[in-house]
Amino acid sequence: MGLYSSIIRKVILPQLLKRDNRGSAIEHWQFFDQSQYWPRQKLLDYQWQRIKMLLKHAYETTGYYRKIFDERGLSPDSFKSFEDVTRLPILTRSDLFDHRTELISDKFDINNLQEALTGGTTGQQASIYRNQESFNLKLAMAWRHEGWMGRKPCDRMAYIWPAHIDFHAGETLKSKLKDRYLLGETVYYAGLNDEKVFEKYYRDMIKFRPEYMKIFPSCTVPFTQYILNSNFEPLRLRGIMSTGEPLYENDRKLFQSAYGCSVYDMYGSREVGNTSCECSAHEGLHIAMETSYLEFVSQGKLVDPGEEGEILITDLTNYAFPMIRYQINDFGIFLKQSCSCGRELPLMSPGIGRLQDYIYTPDGVRHSGQMLGYHISAAPDVKIGQIQIVQKTLTDFLVRITKKPEPTTKVFDFIKSQMRKLIGEAININIEIVDKIPREKSGKTRFVICEIQDSEKKAGA
Repeated sequence: MGLYSSIIRKVILPQLLKRDNRGSAIEHWQFFDQSQYWPRQKLLDYQWQRIKMLLKHAYETTGYYRKIFDERGLSPDSFKSFEDVTRLPILTRSDLFDHRTELISDKFDINNLQEALTGGTTGQQASIYRNQESFNLKLAMAWRHEGWMGRKPCDRMAYIWPAHIDFHAGETLKSKLKDRYLLGETVYYAGLNDEKVFEKYYRDMIKFRPEYMKIFPSCTVPFTQYILNSNFEPLRLRGIMSTGEPLYENDRKLFQSAYGCSVYDMYGSREVGNTSCECSAHEGLHIAMETSYLEFVSQGKLVDPGEEGEILITDLTNYAFPMIRYQINDFGIFLKQSCSCGRELPLMSPGIGRLQDYIYTPDGVRHSGQMLGYHISAAPDVKIGQIQIVQKTLTDFLVRITKKPEPTTKVFDFIKSQMRKLIGEAININIEIVDKIPREKSGKTRFVICEIQDSEKKAGA
């Protein structure tokens, strides 16, 4: 947090945001900086008003919700409490495919909306749309969460990021320079476990001198281990924010030791942005209730605090493409206790996500199943249904893909090429088309299942 970034933030950032129609983000950030300390009842009252406004808007401006309301004999006035929201059906990714145009509000011109894809680590990516004000609100919430580790907009932050979709092939040099020297952000693609790439990134970071990092832990672990094993000068940071996948305690300790700072776990998604985040007390993730409404359910019914449930998210910001009770395909626990930090924002468990295994190369090298997911979701133009990968042996894999959207030869070839790129050319891949991906007894679906025996893993190594 130096004088340079302070001047950029106060003088240049407002002009940059105004030029891109994002000027309201600063006002929202200032509001969220205050609302985080509101009493719980004031927060609940604010959240309920946002829900009511969204329900009314969805009914009046979208064909999908108008039909749903009418079929169930509902109107916006039917909703008197949070529990009444359960009278609406769960919104699935299949619904996003089947009712895409019906979900777009007629108050917006689709040509003026931002198009994005749903998260792709389990396949089945669908298009969603976002109005500019929704984007501005999400940016402001991201700033608030980053502020909990000490970062303000324009303070230098490096991203260790494995998702191909976030890298723009046509990005100009001018845009890259703006991100690096004005916004204080540089992104390092970490989709490949390559020591030459790690060295290149490390040497660039020494020049960039980041104060903070935002990371996916599974790809930052090998990068960190490479720095330590190479006896390089350590990077000293003020804070690290982990997102995209569960943060395991061993990884947290590794990052804390290697970079000399605290690590903050944040839960977010492409669909709804930052949803919850740890503060410096690290007693759970504070839910961003000003922008999101979360339900934790089992078999469609709300679970009690302390019990694991599937997460349903209602995005309170996106009026262009209302997403109410959206099935994000993640699991978590709503925590009853309050945080010692004094914020009355409710808490959820940090251990969020699906159960997934590691995968092994023919010579026994272990990789995170999450990393394979990002390789398979690398190309937005390749439409892949929900997917599950089962490793039978060190060289044999079964890939299950759902029928919707209809898989093509292009999809098959892409999956095989990405798997062989990460795991090895010698593997055998059998693809099976299924109606749906099977769930565990707990109700979870698993992206990667490793069925090989420990003795075979060791023999391969």
